[in-house]
Amino acid sequence: MSDHDRHDGGTGCFRCCFSFTLTLGFASLFMWLSLRTSNPILSIQDVYIPALNKTLNSTSYQSIYLDLKLDNGNKDKGIYYYPINVTLHYINDSIADTGIPISNYTLPGFYQGHNKKARRKSWNETYGVPWEAAVKVVAGGKFAVFRVDLATVIRFKILFWKTKKHRLVLGADFEVNDLGKKERKKGTRLKSGAPELFSGQSPVAVLLVVFSMLLLV
Repeated sequence: MSDHDRHDGGTGCFRCCFSFTLTLGFASLFMWLSLRTSNPILSIQDVYIPALNKTLNSTSYQSIYLDLKLDNGNKDKGIYYYPINVTLHYINDSIADTGIPISNYTLPGFYQGHNKKARRKSWNETYGVPWEAAVKVVAGGKFAVFRVDLATVIRFKILFWKTKKHRLVLGADFEVNDLGKKERKKGTRLKSGAPELFSGQSPVAVLLVVFSMLLLV
């Protein structure tokens, strides 16, 4: 075999290996993009607390109206929500951290399609709220501060299979004025410090990206 034939054979083998590596790299990258999910965005859209409405001048009706919005921004992945536990707290300057628990209720689980939004509106009974102190706060020109904490478990539906269960724990403070309404007109997003499942910050996603980049080098 001539040197020319050996050279052509080596070049062909290199091209074949490079093409295979490139294809495998893009396949890994595509797999990562397919698995990549984003947690739903949950927010408090509206609040009404009649006991703090100065025009009613009464604290006899002590329920709280809460309007929650659940937004699945994934374009091709559905979300299964297990029962959603919601806890409300009243935040007092003299009480650290989470404040006084004043209400707790559970929303039924449901399935949310990709790129879909859902609202969960409810009147909720309260207990242990220092209403007189809260009324004095808003009457003095300040805002009464409350907090919503939400805990649930979700699973993502990707094509024909479901991911493992993923615990979602979120929370946010919100201010209420002397009309018993949430002071901020826009929605108040519930947040968490935990990384999202299969997101760009998760260990699985990072490993897939590194693996894909190594294959492409």
